[in-house]
Amino acid sequence: MIRFDDMELRRGGQVLIGGASFGIHPGWRVGLTGANGCGKSSLLAALRGELAPDAGRIEMPRGWVCAHLPQEVEASPRRAVDYVLDGDAALRALQERLEHCQDGTERGRLYAEIDAIDGWSAEARARQLLAGLGFAPGDPDRTVAEFSGGWRMRLGLARTLMTRSDLLLLDEPTNHLDFEAILWLEGWLMRYSGTLIVIAHDRRFLDSVVSHIAHIEHRQIQLYTGNYSAAERRRAEAVAQTEAAARRVAEERAHLERFIARFRAKATKARQAQSRLKRLEKLDEVALIRAARPMHLRIPVPDRLPDPLLRLDHAGVTVEGRVRLHPTTLRLRPDDRIGVLGANGAGKSTLLAVLAGLLPLTEGGRAVEPGLRVGYFAQHQREQLDDAASPLLHLQRLGGDSTEQELRNLLGGFGFSGTRVDLPVAGLSGGERVRLVLAMLVCQGPSVLLLDEPTNHLDLDMREALAEALEEYAGALVVVSHDRDLLARACDRFWRVRDGRVEDYDGDLDDYARELTRGAPASEIAASDGARTGDAGEREGGRERRQQAARQREALKPLRNAAEREEARCTRLQGELDALEEALADPGLYDQGDGGQLESLLQRQGQLRAELKAAEAAWLEVLEALENARMEA
Repeated sequence: MIRFDDMELRRGGQVLIGGASFGIHPGWRVGLTGANGCGKSSLLAALRGELAPDAGRIEMPRGWVCAHLPQEVEASPRRAVDYVLDGDAALRALQERLEHCQDGTERGRLYAEIDAIDGWSAEARARQLLAGLGFAPGDPDRTVAEFSGGWRMRLGLARTLMTRSDLLLLDEPTNHLDFEAILWLEGWLMRYSGTLIVIAHDRRFLDSVVSHIAHIEHRQIQLYTGNYSAAERRRAEAVAQTEAAARRVAEERAHLERFIARFRAKATKARQAQSRLKRLEKLDEVALIRAARPMHLRIPVPDRLPDPLLRLDHAGVTVEGRVRLHPTTLRLRPDDRIGVLGANGAGKSTLLAVLAGLLPLTEGGRAVEPGLRVGYFAQHQREQLDDAASPLLHLQRLGGDSTEQELRNLLGGFGFSGTRVDLPVAGLSGGERVRLVLAMLVCQGPSVLLLDEPTNHLDLDMREALAEALEEYAGALVVVSHDRDLLARACDRFWRVRDGRVEDYDGDLDDYARELTRGAPASEIAASDGARTGDAGEREGGRERRQQAARQREALKPLRNAAEREEARCTRLQGELDALEEALADPGLYDQGDGGQLESLLQRQGQLRAELKAAEAAWLEVLEALENARMEA
């Protein structure tokens, strides 16, 4: 087994992990979790022998072969399949000896050894690995240099999996993978017979793959039996024992109850209210630990939500003779919560860039309400930050009327606390840069959010905070992500992109996963599953309910729009009243001796209170009508 005996790891003078003592048994699949910068990658480096413990020791069985994911894969003229085969060091050593051997008897012995390790099928297995990771049939015979950086990282993963290892160390193996490849990797790792230690920030991936969790927090490592969700429940039980956690939970419960009470009858928020009902039911299980997390995000309510927000009319993009987006007609409405599915290279990012207005159309058109704020996130934006500027300065450069304290509070929700908001961006990690770009996006209060892989480089706590914020977001949302937990929580319908064509997907994420693993359309899978398990009617009923919900949303649209108008009127009147009452609270007003101004302000205060009362009554009347219509539908 692997044993950690009072082990300590430092970075400079900072203790990352101190006094760690525990063991990992052969065959365990361990998920290594913790906040960014807590020492997860340093621990893997110590296991590889690249970093010596500052105190204590790490003991491993003699003769164990350790395979690990490379940090980068350099361009090379070597064929991709040969590069992957190089991971099988035992086979390559036998082939090398065979190539230089002239003795017939010895050659026969080498042939037998190759046969004993199944070396003759190695190339076929290497090609299967590449196919599973999304490479096209002709790709294995291309050179490594022909692939982009992301695809070269997949080659590195394939080479790592090709290694005959006793210990497999994977640091964020899903970062460059799409939905399909992640599902394939999950299956491969479940069949792996050695010991696995993996760093991942994908909750569903960890729940599917690992048998234990080693969580790093407060410079300590706590080992839990079970997957990530089970470990989170155990951590929640520990947090619940503190008085501070109890206060946070009470605040979280009150927040959920207020949201449900306010928006339960509002069609545009009905799904989010139901989501919070479920969270409220499970509060005692995991919300304790979530409430104790340092990052809690809030996306401002958009100033305007016209319907539609954005339109594509027969919009298409062709670049150098290649069609990247076939003519597409779409309408994006205020209550749209859309996840975009499809393989890498299918056109998902192209679609988001077109929606954002950043990619010129070669046919058709794009229309957006004048002055409407469209927030667009893409991975390349983190490389465009000003290294010399601080996070606070980045937000201040965006303009707006937020005070410095309000900007500091916003950055605090994204994990930038204390003096960190004033330090240059040059020292930020990849995950911190992503958080800053998201903070800049949120700061602008967009009516539409277009997110292209927003969770890459984010740890589990930040992903949880982002998912909660998107659940509460009042505008339209379109997300491309391989984080299934985020998609399941933030989205209620899906588009699928295949070869540059966009279509509505009639199914959920589970349907899509089964379709990918079995190669059949979602409708056929649902029918076959139902016939085999006796729940075909239930699954078909689920599809009918989704279609009925879509028809119901359209029928309720006039009432929904009226409710939004009345809510906007209430918000405007309340804001004006708050400003006026703040002016009335100024002692200087009463020292000026200008009774006329004071009388005018008091008169306006009375008018605003009356108007607000009438507006709230009208809003509640529309909400009641909306609720009645929903119950009758």
